[in-house]
Amino acid sequence: MDFNDDQWQTWTQLMRLTQGGDKAAYERLLVEMSPVVFNFVRKRVFNQDHVEDVFQEVLLTFHKAKHSYRTDLPFPPWFFAVIRNAVWAALKKNHRIGQREVPLEDFFDIAALETAEDGIDDRIHQALGAIPGINRQAVEMLKLKGMSVETAAKTLGISQAALRVRAHRGYALLKKILKTQVEKSE
Repeated sequence: MDFNDDQWQTWTQLMRLTQGGDKAAYERLLVEMSPVVFNFVRKRVFNQDHVEDVFQEVLLTFHKAKHSYRTDLPFPPWFFAVIRNAVWAALKKNHRIGQREVPLEDFFDIAALETAEDGIDDRIHQALGAIPGINRQAVEMLKLKGMSVETAAKTLGISQAALRVRAHRGYALLKKILKTQVEKSE
């Protein structure tokens, strides 16, 4: 999307109105800037599975930072500084999480290799039963049934991003429960 001075002036005015408490102006600003932010994120995030998550984090950062815009200064440099820094912060956060995270697939691989007498299958099913239904449903569809994110999201009538959030929360809960179980058995 090419921007001319009129577009930036419009966004600058919408930002001023937003800072004055005009909710309609803020909504219009978000609607107009979201495709720009999404494209900015998409060009900088190479893992396509993370684009939507980073995009949401960038919008949240923008929301939190909107009070810091000084109306006496040009809007474009502030806007791009906020979204650029938010993208880097989100990527850094995702990288740290990825280094600490044990993929759920590892738990299922272990379960498949171990014998039933060790009770690992039972522990996984017990842990699945202990997490909230919406998270369990997402994990089961994606990992046990092998459904694609797109298919599972359509089946549940939710967006792919919402399904990923549910599944990720389910993985985190499973990891916590299974880790606790392992520590208790040692």
